[in-house]
Amino acid sequence: MCGHDQRSYPKDATLLVAVASKDGGTVDQHFGQIDELHVYEMDPGGARLVELRNVDDYVDESDNRREATIRALKGCMALFVAKIGDTPREQLRAANVVAVDGYAGQPVETSITAFFRDYAVLGKRGAQLTLSGAMGDRGSGPEPDPGTFRLLHTMLRVGDLERSVDFYTRLLGMTVLERREHRKNRFSQAYLGYGDPGRHMAVELVFNWEREESYRLGDAFGHIAIQVTGIDKLCERLAADGVTMPRPPRPQRHNKNTVAFIEDPDGYRIELVQMADADAVTS
Repeated sequence: MCGHDQRSYPKDATLLVAVASKDGGTVDQHFGQIDELHVYEMDPGGARLVELRNVDDYVDESDNRREATIRALKGCMALFVAKIGDTPREQLRAANVVAVDGYAGQPVETSITAFFRDYAVLGKRGAQLTLSGAMGDRGSGPEPDPGTFRLLHTMLRVGDLERSVDFYTRLLGMTVLERREHRKNRFSQAYLGYGDPGRHMAVELVFNWEREESYRLGDAFGHIAIQVTGIDKLCERLAADGVTMPRPPRPQRHNKNTVAFIEDPDGYRIELVQMADADAVTS
């Protein structure tokens, strides 16, 4: 989604921008992770850090953390952030702050300089500031090539993170690739998979600390599929461990693959597939 600021500025304007950064080196924080804002003054001569704003100083008992963050952005015309959702983006726009998420992982001062360069050009033409302009040189990059795209992970919300991690690691042989604790937003994450996350798809498990009731699976989600070997013995072990198995292993009608379905502790269905050639490797 592209937001925009209805104002236009002269090319020699001096503007304030804020950066969501852990240490001020790179644009590396999501909107919901912000504890401190690095505020820069920018003009054609460059960018200068002028202030650090702690979001806690802007918290009001009557509002939430997001509103405090927006209040801390007073006087800034843009916020550089690694990632931001549609709702906070719209809230920033209503506060006349542009959310700039096109420089994730990039050096702060380099990003601000590139932003101001394009911003000044737009101002000179009397145009509105748009996020396509805020993208800097990225907007003139290579065309997307679907041949290089790949699935990264699927996310499941779970009622007990440790129980789910035990299920996927002990019973299905996955490895914990990464764990994160989000104290501010009160949830935990765990990424699990079968190899290098740079090459293989992963499962993301999310546990919300304050949720007490079980999740409703609904009728849209289907299942996760895992290619396995030794499916008969695997399913025997899973059954012995009390794992729910709606479909024991048996050949598919339309090919020679053997398929079983099991359920994880939260009821999510998992398809286990043993290829007709048990040595087949999924790339």
